[in-house]
Amino acid sequence: MSTDDQSHDGSNVWEDFQKGYVPEDDLDIHPDLDLHTEYSKDIDPVTYEVLRHRLWTVNEEHGQTLENVSGSPVAYFGQDFNPTLMTHDGEVVFNGPYVQLFSPIAELQVKWILENRSDNPGIEPGDIFISNDPWVGSTHQPDVFFVAPIFKDGELFCWIANTLHQYDIGGKNAGSFVPGANDVFEESTPIPPIKAVEGGEVRKDVKQMYMRHSRMPDMVGLDFNAQVAGLQVTQEQIHDLIDEYGAQTIKGVMENIIDDSETEFVEKLRELPDGTWRSREFMEGSKTGDDDLYVAQLQLTKEGDTLTFTNEGSAENEGSMNLTYAGFRTAISCVVNPMLLYDQLWVTSGAYRHIDIETEPGTLNRAEYPTGVSCGGTLSIELSIALIYDVMTRMLSASDETREDIITDPLAGLIVLSQAGMDQWGNPFGTMNLDVMGTGFGARTDKDGIDVGGILFSPKGPLPNIENNEQDYPMLYLYRRESMDSAGHGEFRGGGGMDACFVPHNTEAIQTVVAGNGGVTPNTRGVAAYPGAPIRSRTVDGSDIHDRFENQEIPDDIEEVDGDMNTYPPKAEFVQGSMDVMETRSPGTAGYGDPLKRDPEKVLEDVTDEIVSEEVANDIYGVVFDESGDELAVDESATGDRRDEIIESRLAESTIPVEE
Repeated sequence: MSTDDQSHDGSNVWEDFQKGYVPEDDLDIHPDLDLHTEYSKDIDPVTYEVLRHRLWTVNEEHGQTLENVSGSPVAYFGQDFNPTLMTHDGEVVFNGPYVQLFSPIAELQVKWILENRSDNPGIEPGDIFISNDPWVGSTHQPDVFFVAPIFKDGELFCWIANTLHQYDIGGKNAGSFVPGANDVFEESTPIPPIKAVEGGEVRKDVKQMYMRHSRMPDMVGLDFNAQVAGLQVTQEQIHDLIDEYGAQTIKGVMENIIDDSETEFVEKLRELPDGTWRSREFMEGSKTGDDDLYVAQLQLTKEGDTLTFTNEGSAENEGSMNLTYAGFRTAISCVVNPMLLYDQLWVTSGAYRHIDIETEPGTLNRAEYPTGVSCGGTLSIELSIALIYDVMTRMLSASDETREDIITDPLAGLIVLSQAGMDQWGNPFGTMNLDVMGTGFGARTDKDGIDVGGILFSPKGPLPNIENNEQDYPMLYLYRRESMDSAGHGEFRGGGGMDACFVPHNTEAIQTVVAGNGGVTPNTRGVAAYPGAPIRSRTVDGSDIHDRFENQEIPDDIEEVDGDMNTYPPKAEFVQGSMDVMETRSPGTAGYGDPLKRDPEKVLEDVTDEIVSEEVANDIYGVVFDESGDELAVDESATGDRRDEIIESRLAESTIPVEE
């Protein structure tokens, strides 16, 4: 084997490309690359807090630069990106308050670059590497990383990176989601880290190669420029901080940030008993046309100050449903951050010092090359997050000290529409429909979730206005609304999801790819409560919608529209014609606690707000209403009787012996 196929220590880099890159504790870096490792250990508290927040602000301004420079609605409406600041050896100092999926695996990109690029082609000031290789460190190919070193006096001081979801980066389907793929060769080509900017100058050959993969090269080119601009602006700000306070002080603050996060994480673990918790969920179909269920299992063992995740019993990787090691690793951070590091600005790297991942290669949540992974960022990663939430929630329930940190599973499933065709001006378009952001937000131990509150692991991820979508794409909305009875029922209910209904407008058709999971079986589990409602996508084909428009009618429910109703599986590909009305339902989130303990007045409020139907109020919450007056009111006596009746029914159906 030639040396081009080996890393510096002689190991076979193709094993990384096959099973997924897993860095060792001690990185093997070429000795010609000098690292800045000296830092001050004596920083006064005021200076520490000032610089801690300055670094946070610099990193967030990095994200704002991406948003402002990019011409992509995915960036400026959906904020489907994240910037990251890392140490010289790749530990994450700060990830931005955007999509949390991206930043923890920026660490993998940096470590891989250090081990495999420090010799040839080398790592120099002004360089920027790009990569979308899921086996090196990406959720899936459309999420492209731009990674840059920052040097001080010839030594590599730190790294910065950003990740931005691309409209189209190649592959069989427009939009680069390929739920029908048999393997990765039908998807976008994975790009291992390659130097796209050298010494501050963009390499035209690499940029052209990168844009050549896309059906929308102009838009991808704009995002290329935005990602480079974000890095260059941040480089200047980091250098200004170093010049003002000194390199050792800035590096000392970085190290202290990570150490403080580690200390906080370990202290919380010490409040928990040792034990093992298990969870099982199901993937619905390995690819388009497959209606089988595939099991995904997770075991979490807490022993001392260490968490160990294993996936024994998970199905083998197959089709397009799969997630690489990098994706599973970052799924852990999407749960650890809001549950255990909310007071540490999500500095996950300290926690990862106490997290072991022992997943089995060749499984759907540790995919081996060349299985399909383009849907990993919307299917298996969310399935893995649900599994991790389940075991983490039950682990935190084992201690009174940590129980209050619980947030119920954030996703019953996820439905992503990749849409393409000709827009209202006759130009090609392709996009990921960002109605996906309209999910519910989970319940707490003492309060309800938030209806259409957004995705928990994307704190700043907004739901675009209807007018924005109609402006940018050839579509006309009939409605977007909170979905009734989609919230997981409990003493504290989860957040409800959203129905969105639209028709193609000023175009003949829209090519649609549905990439989702959680349509047959919800992925969330309530804590002694109900799960959230599953996802759903359906169309009325050959409808009378244009006749209704002529009569100045706008239906407020898809079932009012005449035509042929079709409900699609979570993985589907079809053409939505100009007469076809489509509705999607984003999921609700799980509840917390027994629904029979819910305050009846809160149930009344939910019924009044059309979040809960009267039928569900009676059957699940056991609440009976008095309808004799001008306004609906709770019948307290009848409610007490109804709840006793439900309890008796439960006991009669139970297989557990009940003492008299």
